[in-house]
Amino acid sequence: TTGTGLPPTVSTQQLSAVTQTTATGGGTVISDGGATITARGVCWATTPYPTIKSNFTTDNTGTGSFVSSLTNLFPATTFYVSAYATNANGTGYGTVYQVTTPPDNGSTNNILNPDLTYGTVLDIDGNTYQTIIIGTQTWMAENLSVTKYRNGDAIPNVTYNSQWNTLKTGAQCSYRNTSDSSSIAKFGRLYNFYAVADSRNLAPAGWHIASDAEWTTLMSYLAVNLGTSTSVAQALAAQTDWAESSILKAVGNASLNNSSGFSSLPIGIRGDYGVFDYVKDYCGWWTSNVNNNTTAWFRSLSYYSITTGKNIYSKQYGLSVRCVKN
Repeated sequence: TTGTGLPPTVSTQQLSAVTQTTATGGGTVISDGGATITARGVCWATTPYPTIKSNFTTDNTGTGSFVSSLTNLFPATTFYVSAYATNANGTGYGTVYQVTTPPDNGSTNNILNPDLTYGTVLDIDGNTYQTIIIGTQTWMAENLSVTKYRNGDAIPNVTYNSQWNTLKTGAQCSYRNTSDSSSIAKFGRLYNFYAVADSRNLAPAGWHIASDAEWTTLMSYLAVNLGTSTSVAQALAAQTDWAESSILKAVGNASLNNSSGFSSLPIGIRGDYGVFDYVKDYCGWWTSNVNNNTTAWFRSLSYYSITTGKNIYSKQYGLSVRCVKN
């Protein structure tokens, strides 16, 4: 059936085959609203009203039924899912269904380099991090996951996108707001730059957030001490979780990764509008360096990288943090 000058009418199919990171869904476009269906699929978010401004699939066009594959989900996380369809008059949404992915079963491969010797450091929450000596520096070999500043004050855990987008103070979150403790321990938390710059300190006592100059020192050392890796990026990246790449010397050729023991993982980021993205493809770390009133410097790795990226982001972005020993 068709209408006149209306958004499409669509129904949502309940999800099936739900794993820690994937699910199968879909829906049916019941009415085209009197205009051609230009896009259809499902959208999902960790808040109750998903839209195509959050995560979404694109599954052909036209009316009728379709199947969607949801990927890059996170373990032990509740998602809200809706089918959608778009025409010239707007986007229509189906019923919103709730689904919770199963927890991490603890069978993930060890991300560290088994041929190297690691130390440890504790944060104020009691989290233990592996540490690694690389040249003249001692780095955390894991991303920070602390929820308190060094003085014991809580770093607010902000889950709603609209709130994250307007912050001018420190905040943290887990990727897609997962509550799975093993995933948080593995991948760390994401922090806005206001938390990084807070005088109460994110880093454990005796440690500090790495500056851009300290990242440069790390890059320079690895450039002439690659070991079994074939690029600086490979030397920094863990052998697990990265998307594959056919680019020579890139992180996505994972069997050659992690000669340094730095063990970086593709946790993704949280954009300044609060949307999570790029898990399995990308990771970014704040440096301690401000650029101006609204932006700060960061370093990054992508699955296609052969060295680290260096650029600026809005201070409202959520990125990972690595610390260096004083």
